[in-house]
Amino acid sequence: MAVHTKRYSTRSMLVAALAVAALGTGCSSAQDAAQSAGNQAKDAAQNAAGQAQQGAQNAADQAKDAAGQAAGGVAQQIQGIVQTNPVTFTTQSAELSEQNTQTLQRVAAVLKASGATVTVDTHAGYPEADRSQQLSQQRADNVAKALTAAGVDASKIKTNPTGNTTAQGDEALKVQLSSP
Repeated sequence: MAVHTKRYSTRSMLVAALAVAALGTGCSSAQDAAQSAGNQAKDAAQNAAGQAQQGAQNAADQAKDAAGQAAGGVAQQIQGIVQTNPVTFTTQSAELSEQNTQTLQRVAAVLKASGATVTVDTHAGYPEADRSQQLSQQRADNVAKALTAAGVDASKIKTNPTGNTTAQGDEALKVQLSSP
């Protein structure tokens, strides 16, 4: 009912504006006045639409900037956690220590709160590529299982077991966690 009242009020104002325009501008007919008022209304509507579109674009840009800053904050939080308590494996093992599990629980809390994704890079330093890849895969799977057990959605975890292609020696024992 309120919508109809508003529509009639707007219509009444338009009719009154047309009458005033016809009298005040010296238009030869009400039709000329209506044409003039229609053009003015059209121009006003186009200006309002342009302003609304610009406002929407500005809001989208601000949201994108905020999301980028939030993602950067997540990456920094994860790096801070892992630098303080690195996730490492012992030689020839894919077993997580209690300390590693606690570290991954802290990482999981950050991931759950932000909804961010994480990439788990694991390595193994055996000279034999097949053996290194297999151990690296087991390590990646165990890290992913620990994060999932701590409440991270499995679709938010990407694993990248690199075997012996990117790290050797002590570096091959470390897990890298990154969030884009």
